[in-house]
Amino acid sequence: MTVDNVGLGIAGLARAFDAEETTSVTATETYLNRIDAENAALNAFITVLDESALKEAAASDDRRAKNKTRSPLDGVPIALKDNIDVAGVPTTGGIEAYRKTIPDQDADVVRRLRDAGAVILGKLNMHEGAHGATTANEAYGYCQNPHKPGFTPGGSSGGSGAALAAGLCAGALGTDTLGSVRIPASFCGIAGLKPTYGLVSTRGVMPLAYALDHVGPMARSCEDLTLMLTAMAGFDADDPAGRHGPTNFSAARDTSESLAGLKIGYFTDLNKINVDTIDPAVSVAYSKSVDRLRDLGATLEAVTWDGYDPAFVRPKAILLIEADLANIHMNMLDDNPGGFTELFRSGIDFGLAQSAPKLAKALRIIEQVRPVARRLFSSMDALVTPTTPVPAFSFDAAMPRTITTFTAFANYAGCPALSVPMGKTEDGLPLGLQVVTPKREEATALRIGSAFER
Repeated sequence: MTVDNVGLGIAGLARAFDAEETTSVTATETYLNRIDAENAALNAFITVLDESALKEAAASDDRRAKNKTRSPLDGVPIALKDNIDVAGVPTTGGIEAYRKTIPDQDADVVRRLRDAGAVILGKLNMHEGAHGATTANEAYGYCQNPHKPGFTPGGSSGGSGAALAAGLCAGALGTDTLGSVRIPASFCGIAGLKPTYGLVSTRGVMPLAYALDHVGPMARSCEDLTLMLTAMAGFDADDPAGRHGPTNFSAARDTSESLAGLKIGYFTDLNKINVDTIDPAVSVAYSKSVDRLRDLGATLEAVTWDGYDPAFVRPKAILLIEADLANIHMNMLDDNPGGFTELFRSGIDFGLAQSAPKLAKALRIIEQVRPVARRLFSSMDALVTPTTPVPAFSFDAAMPRTITTFTAFANYAGCPALSVPMGKTEDGLPLGLQVVTPKREEATALRIGSAFER
């Protein structure tokens, strides 16, 4: 029997390994061959770790032969956004200046994946410094959307979304500050999760904004996300943002399609939210998705973002991000100013120009989003929104100013948020549905996402 190593995804591969229908070496070779054949056009990978990946795969097969498998991820090929440290491998952050920066130890999340037995395929393209949502990277090349060349895969984790959608890895890691896991998940038609703030360590990850950064799994299904998150989550005492929380998300793997007993909030009129434009295809798909969730047994109730104006908070977040950029990259900028694009340097200059009182006020305004979330979730188990107000767009078009309108709320509040596919436009571009839940309720988001997928 011929096994579709790529089509199986993470959970399917784990089952195929256990049934001796395929091996980790075979699956890893399949992905490496696909990368070799397709990455030149897609530009999803910056670094491919052929030799070490095959060694890790062989070690996994050896463990399985001895009944010493570490987890369902054992032997599964995973790729990492290139702002996440792998010992001995450059961490570029998508920035030319860091092309030769080589860490001497793995990021905490990579250590956890290795402990689970995952095979690391390589490092993925991203928007420069994670400071943007298109992955139009001037140093390492534009990453293409597999559904339409010349169109953005989203960002900043664009390489992660593109590689998954094109079948170049079984799972991927991204980072998310205002939506950078969920935007490419939406644009590329895959699933992506931003966990509760601090649940997954960011130690060993090139930061963008300390108060808003998250590391999240990206995969082809919520079942796969659940397996990844179980391996990734855990308190890290050396991570200043570290928080205690659940590490077993098996409840999210409930195969029942019923969402009976769950109360889910939704918006009745997307145009009333302060956003530049809502693509008609997004509105139609969102309305159908709300109806589908109701058919699955959930109680759907109209809600508002009372007390939260995305357009008012957004510039305060950008101010904090660019102040942190100045702090993070100041020394490298002095040493190698030509290693940054002019746009990136202008962001750093803006951050350097901000006063302490202005920064303190911006942080306080962002913190006021937390009680808005608490009020909302005092009577709701979840909130569903479109992930993005528009589908993927051409690199020749201007990025919508309000691309993060729906996603950033969860970063400000520190809540988990999931994006799952909710259909496509008439010309085949994917659309995403976002599920936001209270802190530490990843299992609820994944349960809703899984039922919706099925």
